[in-house]
Amino acid sequence: MKILVICPECYPVSDSPLARAVFSIVQAYRRQGVEALNFSPFFSQFANENDCLQGQNFVEKLGNRGYSVLKSISCESDLFIRYNDYFDRPGIYSNPGEKSYNDNHLRFSFLVSAVLNYCVETDFKPDAIHVHEWGGIAGALIKTVYSGYFANTPVLLTAHNIRYDYHSNPDDISKLGLPAEGFDMDGYEFWGKVSMLKAAMLYSNRIVFTSASYMDQLLNTDLPGGMRGFLESHRKKLCNIQSGIDYDLWNIPGNSADFKKQKKDALRAELGLDVDSSLLIYSHLDSYSGCSAQIISTILANLLNMNLQLIIGISENNSNYSYFNSVQEKHKNRIALLPLSENDEGLYQRLVASDMFFSISSSEPSLALFLKAASVGSIQLSNKRTQKPYVNTIPFDHDSEEASTKANAFLCEDASPDLILEQLRIAESVFHEKKSLWAKLVSNVESLKVSWDDTVKNYLLFFESDSY
Repeated sequence: MKILVICPECYPVSDSPLARAVFSIVQAYRRQGVEALNFSPFFSQFANENDCLQGQNFVEKLGNRGYSVLKSISCESDLFIRYNDYFDRPGIYSNPGEKSYNDNHLRFSFLVSAVLNYCVETDFKPDAIHVHEWGGIAGALIKTVYSGYFANTPVLLTAHNIRYDYHSNPDDISKLGLPAEGFDMDGYEFWGKVSMLKAAMLYSNRIVFTSASYMDQLLNTDLPGGMRGFLESHRKKLCNIQSGIDYDLWNIPGNSADFKKQKKDALRAELGLDVDSSLLIYSHLDSYSGCSAQIISTILANLLNMNLQLIIGISENNSNYSYFNSVQEKHKNRIALLPLSENDEGLYQRLVASDMFFSISSSEPSLALFLKAASVGSIQLSNKRTQKPYVNTIPFDHDSEEASTKANAFLCEDASPDLILEQLRIAESVFHEKKSLWAKLVSNVESLKVSWDDTVKNYLLFFESDSY
């Protein structure tokens, strides 16, 4: 099977979750025996030309612009579109600290046009096209500028995050290769602008969200993006495939309990927390953490009277930072603040050391943090975000012995401080008084795994079915 993959970011941008996720998907495709041709822009700021083979020159058909294609030395199926006017800039979507480039819609429609043109010129005819974010314009271009060669080729769009601004001026419709008749409320128009995201969804055969929870929230709540009604009208196209994580990194070597205790004691000593028998909780207050900070603030006085310690990952720019910092100054042996981790290695050290991972109403699209916490035996304390289960969590139920021994999380119905505190007290009691049960819960959560191979196998089921 041949699959064409188009991503607006490239893997050498190592701090990009999107680039890492797409690269992991591509590698998993190849492990499954798929011939996956992976395209992204050549960003001179982030990529090293010495790592690439000089490729051929082409002229794409959307704007008749010349460009070149570079091939990775390590894998010639990883290719880069080189066009300095668009991709030789300080940033991917914007200059650092500034607003988005005002021609992003033109930049990435050009990227897709250049990729499709390459396939035509080299006679690479994919069985399916898998696009990500801005690459979603491929669905339109194979119906307009590149119709014919890609006839009946299914396009699958993975929407990793719909919070970003994809809007552009309608004067550029023809420059984007969009069918003019699609510019209306039911199509890709959004408040008088062209919505590149709506266009991507409109012309893709299938729209995949990266977790069941994220898809459910988009359809049933008013998350940022204003896409709820449009998504509802295209419900038949929608599905969810849980994104995986890399278990080469996210694992525990040797004896789980001994390793976690070693890491726990080391982290507490480093942070000045008492090295004792306390339950250690980590909360990661990033932009997806919802009302976690408010919940913690509300019950913090109760937490200080319990046999536990709290580590909070938080940016100094967070509006709650000053308050938590003032409390931490008075209770340095019970609470510690850490900057939000910039890489997986730093996050690993926190999660593997923690007994529990606390997050409320997270809108993180892929739920990667929960999978990462689970992989290193950090039990989730949260609310039931949606009616659908996410990552197969099973809530602890102290009234049911069978349910308790199968559980892998402490969940309450709502994001209520009182209910969260109740679950936390139950967890504290089990941790201190029922050691064997706690060990069983840790074992349960460690077995909750979704790899990138699992993710790709589900993608392939779509491609191999007649559901298009």
